[in-house]
Amino acid sequence: MIRKTLTITILIIGLLVSPFASVADEGMWLPGSIDKLPLSQLKKKGFELKPEDVYSTAKPSLKDAIVQISIGGTGSFVSPEGLILTNHHVAFGAVTRASSSERDYITNGFLAKSRGEEIPAQGYTVSITQDYKDVTSDVLTAVTPEMSPAERARAITTKQQEIQRAAVNGREKEGIRAQVIETTSGYQYFLYTYLTVRDVRLVYAPPKSIGYFGGDPDNFEWPRHCGDFAYLRAYVGPDGNPAPFSKDNVAFKPKKFLAINAGGIKEGDFTMVMGYPGSTFRYRESYSVEYRQNIQMPDQIKTLRQQIDLLTKLGEKNPALKIRFAEQIFGLNNTLKNFEGTVLGLKRMNLVEQKRSEEAAFTRWVESDPARKAKYGDILPQIAELYRDLNSFSLKQSVLNNLMNAGDLVNAMQYAYARAVDREKPANERSPQFSDANVGRIMGQIGAGWAEREPESEIGLLSAALKGAAKLPADQKLAYIESLFEGKSGNDRSKAEEEFARKAIEGSRYKSIDEFKKTLEMPAAEMRKSDDPLLKLVAQSFDAVGPLNERVGKFNNAITGLRPKLITGMIEMKNGPYYPDANFTLRFSYGEIKGYKPRDAVTYDYQTSLSGVIAKDTGEEPFDVPDGLKELQRKRDFGNYIDTRLNDIPVAFLTTNDITGGNSGSPVMNGRGEVIGLAFDGNFEGLGGDYAFDPSSNRTISVDIRYVLFLTEKLAGAGYLFNEMQIRGSRK
Repeated sequence: MIRKTLTITILIIGLLVSPFASVADEGMWLPGSIDKLPLSQLKKKGFELKPEDVYSTAKPSLKDAIVQISIGGTGSFVSPEGLILTNHHVAFGAVTRASSSERDYITNGFLAKSRGEEIPAQGYTVSITQDYKDVTSDVLTAVTPEMSPAERARAITTKQQEIQRAAVNGREKEGIRAQVIETTSGYQYFLYTYLTVRDVRLVYAPPKSIGYFGGDPDNFEWPRHCGDFAYLRAYVGPDGNPAPFSKDNVAFKPKKFLAINAGGIKEGDFTMVMGYPGSTFRYRESYSVEYRQNIQMPDQIKTLRQQIDLLTKLGEKNPALKIRFAEQIFGLNNTLKNFEGTVLGLKRMNLVEQKRSEEAAFTRWVESDPARKAKYGDILPQIAELYRDLNSFSLKQSVLNNLMNAGDLVNAMQYAYARAVDREKPANERSPQFSDANVGRIMGQIGAGWAEREPESEIGLLSAALKGAAKLPADQKLAYIESLFEGKSGNDRSKAEEEFARKAIEGSRYKSIDEFKKTLEMPAAEMRKSDDPLLKLVAQSFDAVGPLNERVGKFNNAITGLRPKLITGMIEMKNGPYYPDANFTLRFSYGEIKGYKPRDAVTYDYQTSLSGVIAKDTGEEPFDVPDGLKELQRKRDFGNYIDTRLNDIPVAFLTTNDITGGNSGSPVMNGRGEVIGLAFDGNFEGLGGDYAFDPSSNRTISVDIRYVLFLTEKLAGAGYLFNEMQIRGSRK
């Protein structure tokens, strides 16, 4: 990560935070830019391919084997018959939607013993990148210096849509779609063209006790022992074009599929990953990092903890609710752990101070040249002022949003009041979402879910939001809420907030669906004066949050115009290789197999084994090892998949590859482009990597392909799939 800087001090700092260079395994690179990497160094590490073997539009390349799965993950073709390998947690939605009380695929897993038994992965599509090109100059022709930030944003959106339509050019029936996507806060715009396959089917998913082994306790942790894999298959119509599910469809024939290498791994081996990583923020200014570290994420962490605590307590009182809330609690815990680890990571890296030092160097560089000063001199001061304004109200906005989302009843009342406010506008200014046709549709949705309302949950959420309002800084207090609890503080106020929430929810005259419908005919003024405490609170909160949302909109429009200028200046100053922030488009990263030191006197090995799985067995979820797997381990019926160093079946391994969310299911490949594992997680110490890459702690966690093959053959009895796969490196 060497880059040009003004002082030795800044250079040392840059070894951690600069996303402009290409050493230390950093970077989620555009696959067409691999020729800009130090290929001689990569070849010494074990990279054996040519750039065109990775990305080419003239011949089949690795990019044709990598698919974006619609729910936000990655997969890869591993046979010429459209067979896709991905993570269990990526395919889990398909498993749950296909399950029922009679067919519990979640617990027992699913196996199609033939093509005819493969079942639709409901809601799933897969997309393959056809090509991409830089259209930044084309997009920005729509922008003029006289435009306001809001006008600029609208003009860019309109131009993006125009370019997309021209790119598709009537090829929708062929499955072609196009998307113009901004990268790095609008520094660049790329036109991506995709082939989207709409018929995706589930082939094999292991039992939850394999694919979800370790659950939340092991999430983001090492050592890991999770068999996080599943097989899907893509189908197209008989004419070869993408089509919805039909029994007449045939297996998709990819231009390229990946071979499997089961020959084993060792520390120091070269690795590369291709996939569709989500969002990173490595070019963000210090003000953004400071805001997220000290204000936004701590506030979100507090809210998440409240929600988890509430749902957990409700589940403890009611077994049915425990089951109902289980998936929701898992998702909240996952996000909580991510945010907590990110805050710790940002502080550990001292990233705010490092960004400030980098910006100080930029300022000195700008000030040293009149032309640069005229071009870039006012950017950082303007950004600083925008964040001063955002910091002055963001916590208040967060509390109001929590109030407005305190359960189904509050959400319904919010909709009714928003519609009433919209009806106060002239007819030509009203929103289409509140038209009579849309009202009927939304009321149908509200009515369908009314029986599922959980009043205790709503009371808890409202009470938590009121408690959040009590903790607002003095200059962000909400006067109408303070008046409800005037003269109360500490435990007295907390009890009063809980009592108010209970009376507001349980005592509302509009808590039945028939009574609620009456609010749809009430004028906004009548709602504001209502003696129903909940309806009045919703109206006051909606009126209060509206101006704040407008300020956020202005902030977003303004910052979107400034960030590309700052990044342009930074790139000009550093004059080195650059990779864009991740944005759910196809990327390439490289690294090596390597352990790490999480803390003093502790060193983590790079591999885990089946013995470690057995050692974690408690017989209870999420550490319940299937009897069949324990029997295979007892008999040491390991087939050809044993690792000689471990003298055991390998389960997971660590690499230094640079990934983030969206990479789930990405193939981890050796230097020849052969699959050696599937990426499924990052480590806790590496959280914060979305903002800066730290080579000492950022690690990718992957399931070893030998564990995948072992379970497929020995536990599932699905070895027939190997007949269409190309497996190399094993004695078999």
